[in-house]
Amino acid sequence: MVKIYKHNNKLVIYLPFEVTEALKLSESDEVDFFRYNVSSFLFAKKSDIAKLLSRRNEVPAGRFSTEELDVLKKLDTFRYGDRTEENVKKKLSDVELPVLKSLISKKAVELYQSKKSSVPVYSIQREVYDNFLMRKKPQQQQSAQYRVQQSAQQTPVQHAAFQAIKESIPGNANVKKLEEQGFIVLPTEAEASSLSLALEESIRQGLVLGTRAFNKKFYIVLRSFFDRYSGKIIESLSGGKDRIDEISTAIGISEDAARAILYLLAENGDVSERRKDQFELA
Repeated sequence: MVKIYKHNNKLVIYLPFEVTEALKLSESDEVDFFRYNVSSFLFAKKSDIAKLLSRRNEVPAGRFSTEELDVLKKLDTFRYGDRTEENVKKKLSDVELPVLKSLISKKAVELYQSKKSSVPVYSIQREVYDNFLMRKKPQQQQSAQYRVQQSAQQTPVQHAAFQAIKESIPGNANVKKLEEQGFIVLPTEAEASSLSLALEESIRQGLVLGTRAFNKKFYIVLRSFFDRYSGKIIESLSGGKDRIDEISTAIGISEDAARAILYLLAENGDVSERRKDQFELA
C-alpha cells in the first residue's frame, strides 16, 4: 500500500520500487498526471506516453516465434519482484526454459539488478514490451497493393468495439472530434498524451492509429478511416497525383486527413515524402 507523507508543508508520495523499475524512472525524468475521471488520475512518464501514438520504433514483424511470444506473455504475468532466476525456473516448463534462453540471446529479456536489490530479476526489453505485449498490432506491414484490394468501410465489429470503449471514457472533446471526423491533428504532446491515455484500450486493439510527424504535430486516425481511404490515396499516387491538394480533392477528404494517412503509409514504407506535401510510392 502506498502512503502519502507530509514534508515541509507539502504532501509527498513515495513510488513503489516495482513502479520505478517498470517505468525506468530516474531523477531527471519528467512525469505527468492526466485526469481519467472525476476522482482519479493516470500517472506516466511523459516520453513513454508519446510513444503510444508513435510507431517509429516498432520491432520488425517476425522477430519472434510463437513459442517465444508465449514465453514473453507468461513472463509478463509474473510480478516484477518475483522474476528471479530461481522463481522463473520453477514456473517455466522444461520446454519453455530453452525458449527463455533464446529470448536472452536476442536481448529481448535480460537479468537486471538494481542498486536497491541484491537479487537480479528478468526484465523484458522496453521496445519488445511496447510492440508485442502492450498493444496488439492489427495488421502486420501490409503491402500497398493489399491495401488497395482491402480498403473498405468500417465493419460492424470494429464500430461496435470502438463504441463500447468510447462509452466507457469520461467526456473528452478530442475523443468526440476523432469519432466525428475519423482523424484528429493535435499540436502539443500534452493533448496527444491525454488522448492516448483516454483511448489506450482502443490503441491496444488497433482501432486507433497515430504518429508524430516531422512538423511535431500528432496525427491520430481511426483504423476504419485509414482502411477506407488509404487504398484510394495509393491509387491516386499511382495515377500521377502527388501533391496533398490534388490527392485530397480527388478522393474528397480534407488536406489534414490526407496528410494523416500519408504519414502512416510513410511509416509503413509504402510511400515517401519527396518534399513538403508532395509524396510518391516507395
